[in-house]
Amino acid sequence: MTNFSWCRMGLIFVLMAVTRMVFAATSAENIEVGKAEIFMPQRNASATGSKMTIYNRSDKPLIIREVTGQRFKQIMLHATTYKSGQREMYPVEQITVAAHQKLALTPNTSHIMLMGFTRPLQRGEFVSLILHTNQGLVRVIARVVPMSVR
Repeated sequence: MTNFSWCRMGLIFVLMAVTRMVFAATSAENIEVGKAEIFMPQRNASATGSKMTIYNRSDKPLIIREVTGQRFKQIMLHATTYKSGQREMYPVEQITVAAHQKLALTPNTSHIMLMGFTRPLQRGEFVSLILHTNQGLVRVIARVVPMSVR
């Protein structure tokens, strides 16, 4: 290897270290996400839902204001209500998890809607999402699963 290659390799290691420090500084501590799943979309659908449980082990409320992911053109926070026996979904500005509590996000409650697939989802694959919160970024790996009827 030439000196130039060693310099380039050293620069890469420095950038990785800085990235790790920045990630640690911007990532939410005391926040965990469990059982994250994205539902296989129905045939010819351009959107799908998800479910996950968020554990807020911190002393302050966790406020989710945005979700991003490279596999989707648009991601929205939604809530579901029932009126006259009919399920109605509508967008919300944020989802809050109280301090020292957990919140299950499901299609029948608050949840994340994923729209405009950049490529088809495959059953069993893992998809990365990032929750943007008042406590920093929360990285989520969700598995693509079939929608089960319950």
